[in-house]
Amino acid sequence: MGKPKTTVLNANHPNSRKTKQLIKSKHKIAFRDKKKYVNLAKPSSLCEKLIWFRDNIDNTIEQYTQDTLSSLIEKYLNRFEHEASIIKARHKDKGNRRFASREDVIRHTIEREREEYNTAGIEVPNILEASQLLYLRTWDGDIKYLPNFKIIRFRCLNII
Repeated sequence: MGKPKTTVLNANHPNSRKTKQLIKSKHKIAFRDKKKYVNLAKPSSLCEKLIWFRDNIDNTIEQYTQDTLSSLIEKYLNRFEHEASIIKARHKDKGNRRFASREDVIRHTIEREREEYNTAGIEVPNILEASQLLYLRTWDGDIKYLPNFKIIRFRCLNII
């Protein structure tokens, strides 16, 4: 039948070698799981960005130029303005900061994306190519098709 497995709770002494081995293996499993979830978050955030672009591209435009893509990115960067204004209005009415955490998340996201757009460039689907634009329009939003997209880094054109 075999010997039952030792757990951290029923080990002989808290400083024994066996207990330290068990704790080390538990930490290793927890670190592996944490890293797995972090790696799963990046494709989902890229997928959300591509879904936003798919929903907000103009269907009358056959091929985007750099100017029209720049205006679309500006619209993307300002996507939280309505929600932020509602939160600010609630702050003025009641005098408390009930939605402070959401407001901070929005502010940090806007600052980070704006800085990224002005310096290194923001990652967007390459809708400057007609084939990629057509693929984005027909895409159903499934994560498994993300490798089919060509992602480019697009910088702000109005840098002084």
